[in-house]
Amino acid sequence: MHELTLVQGILDSVNESSSREDRRVARYTVGVGELAQFDVRLLRKLFRDLSKNTTLEGAKVSFVREKARLRCLGCERTMSFGDLSGQLSQQEKEMVHFLPELLNSCAKCPSCSRSYFEIDAGRSVRIVEIAFD
Repeated sequence: MHELTLVQGILDSVNESSSREDRRVARYTVGVGELAQFDVRLLRKLFRDLSKNTTLEGAKVSFVREKARLRCLGCERTMSFGDLSGQLSQQEKEMVHFLPELLNSCAKCPSCSRSYFEIDAGRSVRIVEIAFD
């Protein structure tokens, strides 16, 4: 389960920041990209379970959904996943969520009709903020 490894890595990073600052973490925010394949409910449970009996137990964790931002490499137009998702079937949307690069195979830029996109944001899970006591 890669969620377990991801959550443990984030907790390790938050703990490292706490040690570096020599302060206790009050809360931290985790950004979950729109194209990331993670269930926030599962992440929430893993953060709660894995922080038990650690220095992060009791720190509030919150999540923000980060919208995907794509750039057409043909005309440089920047757009959201929503700008392209209307072109996709339900099956294609699911495939793109598993492998976002497939967007190049099933969508076209509304401006130049090319199918050559780069994902600039909304694909990862990351620490957005750490607040200390």
